Amino acid sequence: MRTERRAERVRSLLRLAPPGGSPRLTLAALAALALLVGVGTAQPVFEEWDERPERVDAQVFFAFDTSRSMMASRGAGEPTRFDRATAAARQMRGALGEVPVGIASMTDRVLPHLFPSSNPRSFDSVLSHAIGVDYPPSDAAGDAQTTDLGTTRFLAEGNYFRGAQRRVLVLFTDAETKRIDLDQVTGAFVDSGIKTILVRFWATGERVYGPDGVEEAYVPDPGSASMAERYAQAVDGEAFDEGELPAAIEAARSNLGSGSEVTLVKTADIHPLGPYVFLAALLPLGFLLWRRNLAWSS
Repeated sequence: MRTERRAERVRSLLRLAPPGGSPRLTLAALAALALLVGVGTAQPVFEEWDERPERVDAQVFFAFDTSRSMMASRGAGEPTRFDRATAAARQMRGALGEVPVGIASMTDRVLPHLFPSSNPRSFDSVLSHAIGVDYPPSDAAGDAQTTDLGTTRFLAEGNYFRGAQRRVLVLFTDAETKRIDLDQVTGAFVDSGIKTILVRFWATGERVYGPDGVEEAYVPDPGSASMAERYAQAVDGEAFDEGELPAAIEAARSNLGSGSEVTLVKTADIHPLGPYVFLAALLPLGFLLWRRNLAWSS
């Protein structure tokens, strides 16, 4: 009250009109602004719990070729090999149901991005945002051929499948690879229990086009078809062209079996709420700015 009387005397001496509205509204707006900013800074989240059936006896890994040749397409603006590979992977993932599926990228090395999970949101998020052509990049630079199918031996030798009895590895690649030691690959897979399926994305006349639609330096390798077959034989697997996707899906399902060992798993999807809280803070802030401008204009 003393502060308000002092303010009234000052306004009287300066012959200023009193501010419009109640000061309590201003105090309430300030309190709301401080509260919302504090809550937003704490980064609140909303947890959405989901319960789903999951095979405990089987796991699948999808390995995507992310080398530069996967940018090739039938024409500027047409779907690239990588686009077609990810679309095929989503279709295959949907057909595998409760089987956990993981994601890896493959160039001259293999990198895991998602270990086998039955959560479809995790699968879609990783496939949409975590990998792409030259993302992550290979260790080579320029126009060098970087795909090395021989690196898939690390998927067989490492603990990627975490004890699953039925294991399926699906490679989405154009099979344009460096020279590989097939005997070494055979040795890695022989006792792994992994059934490998290679799906080849390649078409005659495909080229790599830059952002402006201009063809870039790239020479297709017509020997990729025979390499896909030789690799599949070396790992005791199967090779399919992209037009044979239904057969590749059936092969994967056949290798996984009927799946009698199913359990219920509970997972949480976390949704950040901070951005929405900060948006809500704009309301009291806008009110305070409106009151200030109103006082100045009067």
